[in-house]
Amino acid sequence: MLNFRKLTWQDKDIYTGYFQSSPVHYAEYSFVCLWSWQHSYPLEIAQSDSPICWLRSNGPFPGIFGPSGNWDAVTDWDRELSNFNAGDVIYDVPAKVMELLSTRKNLRFTEDRDQHEYVYSVKDLIALKGKAFAHKRNRVRAFLDGYEWDYYPITPADFDEIMSFQEKWRAHRMLTMNQDEAASLSDEDIAIQTAFKNWEEFGLMGGMLKVDGEIIAYTIAEELDAENIDIRYEKAVPEYAGSYQAINYMFLREQGSKYTWVNREEDMGEPGLREAKMSYNPAFMLEKYQMEIL
Repeated sequence: MLNFRKLTWQDKDIYTGYFQSSPVHYAEYSFVCLWSWQHSYPLEIAQSDSPICWLRSNGPFPGIFGPSGNWDAVTDWDRELSNFNAGDVIYDVPAKVMELLSTRKNLRFTEDRDQHEYVYSVKDLIALKGKAFAHKRNRVRAFLDGYEWDYYPITPADFDEIMSFQEKWRAHRMLTMNQDEAASLSDEDIAIQTAFKNWEEFGLMGGMLKVDGEIIAYTIAEELDAENIDIRYEKAVPEYAGSYQAINYMFLREQGSKYTWVNREEDMGEPGLREAKMSYNPAFMLEKYQMEIL
């Protein structure tokens, strides 16, 4: 059986090796994501002598996740699957793993649309050409033409100012949220603070928009690989027309143009978030499945 142990900072290089060897790089499975949310979603890791590892959460949504690693190089899936019992459910299984195991009669796969990750063409989101991007283009223009703004790459000297902005942004949002939603935003604050604490080690980047010397939007991103960048956090003051569209556009134009694809993660089944992510015209989705052992 799998021998799970607590995921620690000392696992960073080991786990990143698994992640980098994955045929497809899901944003959810990067060490940056796993470690930044450890406070809210504590994780354990199980390794063997195979090219993959497995993760287990003991937080609000307990369960086994994975695998992470080079699943194409696994030569004995029978051995891997023998670690699980009938009735076990593995969450957030990448689509390519589902395809590899889809003919097995002792497995049942269920698509988990809420956890699919949205991937967009960086080139398209910078150019914003054509009818499909007309609304986004107009919103970006409304901001760029309507305000005296400045764009700056984020440096460690900006962390305190960004957290002050984040606190104000969260306080405003919490006025219209229920208790669970408010708690989720508080957890996100901790994740952002963790990202700042490990900024250099994580290799993060980001940018911010200022109007009259005050931050009104920012983005924090992670390079997943040479072609893919992930938007980890993105916040803006909606009272500034086009602020969300502008920070997305400006960050990709100024700091993300060398990448082919930008991952904007999952919508978690939230209707408003799904509508917003679909409105950017994703190029494709990184699908995830639940795998039940029969």
